[in-house]
Amino acid sequence: MVQNTADSLEDGPFRYAQSHQNDPLGCAIAREVIAVMREEGLVERSNRVGTHFLDELRLLGERRCAVKEVRGKGLMIAIGWEEDCEGTSATSACRQLLERGFLVGCAPAGNPLRFYPPLTIAEEKIARSLENLDQVLQASK
Repeated sequence: MVQNTADSLEDGPFRYAQSHQNDPLGCAIAREVIAVMREEGLVERSNRVGTHFLDELRLLGERRCAVKEVRGKGLMIAIGWEEDCEGTSATSACRQLLERGFLVGCAPAGNPLRFYPPLTIAEEKIARSLENLDQVLQASK
């Protein structure tokens, strides 16, 4: 009987380890990323810009019944979606926003729309995403 590679490895002294485990290059890169995040104040900026984004989404929710709730921290933001309220689903809104050039997450379970923009996103792009979300909801009525 021919022994397969996995059996050969299990019978021998060789043990697999991830190729980048304890890799000094990976550690150096991670340290540099953390240094840049600190130097540019990206975490603080995320909190400031994210608070603005959350506030604007909450105002949008006051005008649009599809926005059931808005929650988030920093720039990790989700909209709880009220299905069929505005004649559209979260999945449909996600698809329409993608067609307009906005990458928004959507999960069928619970119907949230998720926004995870980069920490460096320009505030003008957030304003455009809000305008487009409002337009998608307006058009679906």
